[in-house]
Amino acid sequence: MSLPAVGTRLVLNNSLGTVRYVGPVDGTQGVWLGVEWDDPARGMHDGTKDGKQYFSCVLPHSSCASFIRPSARHLSYGRSFLAALAEKYIDADLAAPRELVTLGSSHGLIHVEAVGLARVRAKLADLSRLREVSLDRAAIAWADPRPQIADTCPSKL
Repeated sequence: MSLPAVGTRLVLNNSLGTVRYVGPVDGTQGVWLGVEWDDPARGMHDGTKDGKQYFSCVLPHSSCASFIRPSARHLSYGRSFLAALAEKYIDADLAAPRELVTLGSSHGLIHVEAVGLARVRAKLADLSRLREVSLDRAAIAWADPRPQIADTCPSKL
């Protein structure tokens, strides 16, 4: 497993953060990641442990940082813009005639046949027809090269 670079964006249990430190922490074994969380309430310290400062946070004097292991469960280093775009708009299963929908009052899953869903998904997959896309909470960590984005979304640039 390769270690992320300082500045890498990550997601852990739906919390977004930025790697500010990669390395050992005195009094412990192995490698740690020093993470500054986007949500200031998520952290435990400011990059300092036992009086030693390992990294600085963008928000000074805040407790928005934590040390985590690079092997932490549910840790993701995100993905590219085009990977997120493809998953949401292009790679949808166009042949699926049914979709699971959870109704708020039923506490269970109900199979609902969505008539014409394949046609709607086909329209969404044609990116040149879309005026806007939404990739909120899609764990995008980096942009692809501009020529690749222009090839995929020619009318958007």
